[in-house]
Amino acid sequence: MASTLISPIVDYYNDEEELDSVDDDDDRSFRERDSEEDTEDASELELAKHDEEDYVEIKEQMYQDKLASLKRQLQQLQEGTLQEYQKRMKKLDQQYKERLRNAELFLHLETEQVERNYIKEKKAAVKEFDDENCVGMWISGDSLIFVLLK
Repeated sequence: MASTLISPIVDYYNDEEELDSVDDDDDRSFRERDSEEDTEDASELELAKHDEEDYVEIKEQMYQDKLASLKRQLQQLQEGTLQEYQKRMKKLDQQYKERLRNAELFLHLETEQVERNYIKEKKAAVKEFDDENCVGMWISGDSLIFVLLK
């Protein structure tokens, strides 16, 4: 009987050792999981850092490209070869020519109107002097000289 009593105690201690062994295994697997998670976190952090560096690099490249494009456009503008500048200048030139043509037409029309008014007034003056018994009239250049005798 004594041996049966010892046996459960030994079994108890053996079970406890097994439990310790299981706990040790759990601790190791937990630590391994923690280590794996830390590695994953570190690699994710590294990837995020790498992505951010790529983003900054791409953004910097885009900035440099835009700056180069603007400098090229400025150079073309100064040389007068920029297409947008040429289009606008052509449009302004067309507007200038149209306005100049309109101004010339207006001047021509105004000149004709003044000449017609001059001729009308000249005829009216001649008629008025003829009606008032004007005796003589001489033409001297562009002017009329009237001599009135009453």
